[in-house]
Amino acid sequence: MNRAALKQEAKNAMNSAQPNPVLVTLAMFGILIGACFVSGIVMGILSFLGYFGAFLGSLVSLAVVLCAYTVVFGYYSYSLKVFKREAVGIPELWSYIGQLLKIIGLFLWMALFIMLWSMLLYIPGIIAAIRYSQAIFIMIENPEKGIRECVNESKMMMQGRWGEYFVLCLSFIPWVLLTSVTLIIAGLYVIPYMCTTMAGYYEMIKNAPRG
Repeated sequence: MNRAALKQEAKNAMNSAQPNPVLVTLAMFGILIGACFVSGIVMGILSFLGYFGAFLGSLVSLAVVLCAYTVVFGYYSYSLKVFKREAVGIPELWSYIGQLLKIIGLFLWMALFIMLWSMLLYIPGIIAAIRYSQAIFIMIENPEKGIRECVNESKMMMQGRWGEYFVLCLSFIPWVLLTSVTLIIAGLYVIPYMCTTMAGYYEMIKNAPRG
């Protein structure tokens, strides 16, 4: 893998995308922050109804948080289409609301097994995260596939590629540090840059010989 060429291609794709990925990332932040804000207000109001109100408020908050997963999934889809230079815009962020349960299932499956492997040691957890890393992109391009099928296909796709993917992730550490230093402001550029690069990595390996 030519890591420098892949990252440059991601930058070129971002530069040609309309609307600009920074604007779409800002929209995603706005939706997620808005969801948290609404969730907090609902919990605060319902808490005045006693234990039942607090319980109901918790359920509403949970529902809002779970719906936010579809926005994150939509952002992955947006990043993939940007790299492929397909016409795509902000509506892509909420275009997967109809697949809510399936998307939540995929995220929870991945999080659960990464957590379980991490309980053994950090390294097995990292390896698990790398093995499952392509499952979201696989589901985006193949919505008819089941959760387990996407995860298993990701594991097969990543055979023999753990090292190069890990190094690719490490190459973004300076950008992540910049995001922290600038109080997430730089994240408006860093996040689409990282996601578009990872989408490009998926495009690069999805039809390549495995193992």
